[in-house]
Amino acid sequence: MVNVSQESGAFFQTDAEIAKQKEKQLKYNYTAGDAIKLGSKALDIKLSQDEKFIYVAESGFFVRKVQLSTSKTVKLFKGHEGPVTAMALTSQHLWTGSWDKTVKQWDLVTGECLATLEGHTDFIKSLILVGEHIFTGSSDCFIRKWSIKTLSCVGVEKKHKRTIESLAVSLDGKYLFSGSSDSTVIKWDTETMKVLHTFEGHDTSIYCVRVWEDDLWTVSADKTARRWNTSTGVIDMVLTHPDRVKSLVLAGPYVVTGSSDDDIRVWDIGSGKLICTIEGHFDEVGCLEISGSTLYSGSLDCSVRKWSLTAASIKIYNETREAKLKRLEEEKTEEQKKDGLTEEEERELAELMLSDDDDE
Repeated sequence: MVNVSQESGAFFQTDAEIAKQKEKQLKYNYTAGDAIKLGSKALDIKLSQDEKFIYVAESGFFVRKVQLSTSKTVKLFKGHEGPVTAMALTSQHLWTGSWDKTVKQWDLVTGECLATLEGHTDFIKSLILVGEHIFTGSSDCFIRKWSIKTLSCVGVEKKHKRTIESLAVSLDGKYLFSGSSDSTVIKWDTETMKVLHTFEGHDTSIYCVRVWEDDLWTVSADKTARRWNTSTGVIDMVLTHPDRVKSLVLAGPYVVTGSSDDDIRVWDIGSGKLICTIEGHFDEVGCLEISGSTLYSGSLDCSVRKWSLTAASIKIYNETREAKLKRLEEEKTEEQKKDGLTEEEERELAELMLSDDDDE
């Protein structure tokens, strides 16, 4: 039976929902991970080519350019009429996709909007640069291919049945991979836009796809991250999480995932062993970027944070987590003492009562 709270201000919320809300409130902070506080939710992050700046696509209808050395905002790219969900960068231009169904091209120096590309009939959720073309994926289930030179749409295909959440490209630029809410990934020829293979294995929505050499990595609402062979479609690794997995990045010997449970997990890329859990965000971690041994994470908690992935840092993350778990266990024991008998006392009482019954 689900209990509905009668507390003032919490009507129509279940006890479980209230407990989860209180748990998030305990996590609230803008200190962990050298947090950069934003004006709205982070939906995508991209590092500049010189790695001196980070661009943040926000739910507040704009992109924020932040100087990493100072954590200060140096420019805002404003012009979209909906949340900005995806970005791509060149040496001179920023490309953005939005819920307003458009793609915009911006001058990186001046922040001026140079062009607006229209064609999608629903939210644009994913965008990727491949050579002299931009590929976009939308909630309208279409992939569109745009020429950077002519700013025109040169290809349109619809093979997915639901929203296209994420796009990735092979290192040689020959193959495009699209992950969808229909639980499949489709491999495309970037030149002809022909379907080459459909990857099936997830139970529900795929939120992020990444490609490295012969491996395709995917994360899903089915609480798993999976590694596939890009040629055969065979799954050779499954990483299980306690909640939906929203983001993934490859970092040397590690694969790193961000989840709806607010945590970041670092896994050994060879064995699939969980190396550590990084805590600090207090809402869903939906985007990740890597620079050397520094990990950047963007979250719905309206922050971007950075984390070291050195051996020494990973040791600290594990020690901190172990200390926290120990403290929580001690607090739970104290609460039990306040509420009544401890487990040991309850056992002793049960034994005494059983002994009395025997005497009778």
